[in-house]
Amino acid sequence: MFTRPGHIFIYTLLSTVTLAGVGGCRKDVETFRRYSPTLEAIRQVLQQVPDPSSKTTFSLSFVKEDKVLVTQNGVRIFLTDTDNLFADANGSPVPCSTCQNLKLEVSEALDKGDIIALGTPTISTSGELMESGGIVRIVASCDGKPLQLLPNRKLKIQIPANNPTDKMKVFTGLVTNDNFLGWENTGQPVYQAEWLSDNMDLVQGYELLTPLLDWVSAGIVLNEPSTTFCVALPDNFNPENTTVYLVVKNTRSAVFFEYNTSERAFCYYSAPIGYSVKIVTVSQTPDGRFWLGNKDTEIGTDATVSIAPEQLSELQLLDFLKSL
Repeated sequence: MFTRPGHIFIYTLLSTVTLAGVGGCRKDVETFRRYSPTLEAIRQVLQQVPDPSSKTTFSLSFVKEDKVLVTQNGVRIFLTDTDNLFADANGSPVPCSTCQNLKLEVSEALDKGDIIALGTPTISTSGELMESGGIVRIVASCDGKPLQLLPNRKLKIQIPANNPTDKMKVFTGLVTNDNFLGWENTGQPVYQAEWLSDNMDLVQGYELLTPLLDWVSAGIVLNEPSTTFCVALPDNFNPENTTVYLVVKNTRSAVFFEYNTSERAFCYYSAPIGYSVKIVTVSQTPDGRFWLGNKDTEIGTDATVSIAPEQLSELQLLDFLKSL
């Protein structure tokens, strides 16, 4: 995704992959080349959206005992039975006690701006819109060599959350060739949990047991009637210089639109009817100027809304995206 070199995820995922999970490619959706100077500029802006505190790197040596790793945002990762937790890329066990440098890189997407910036839209691999309770990515390595969990092990993660809800499941991110394809339901329940912070404050949140590393989310599918929802922009805003997002209000849900050539509009095909949403468009025209479209609306049946983006500075654009 955006965090991986060489890919413009917003563009590629929704024009080539997401629809494959909901019934195959649409004939009226055009796929454009991956590399556009203006889309690359948007990608660079998006990379600045997550707060530096959302990325934490832990470096440990010759770990022989159980450990709890805590990020700056309070996400907790439990390393237990550490000599029987990880395997190398070939599936051979790698005891943590043998690693001179056991490294865990943790990225967090705890709000909608981060979801957009990291290219992890809340959509299942079957095309269903989801609500997320928090997204974490864990990349582990031993002396520079990548690690995975052993097949019979699960990693416990706790994610702080205000007013955690029930019925959420553990979803893992499906990634192929560095493209994020969506969230896959493991069927494993997510638990509500309470714990004490280092300052002895009571923290509420979610507890996940994930069978896989990389992208992990507490999530629930929004089983609501859905419809096609499109955004029409002036002709000078097109898939070569524009990305479009749908952000669901009062829910940690954000998805990306694709361009429909016959409609001459950006569309999302599983928009939840009756939901209040914010439509966001981000553009950079060939003259280097940034443009933002921002409209609050409600999803109706097979609707198309028109938006006229306004010019703003890169800093203003960045501030807006951080506020989502």
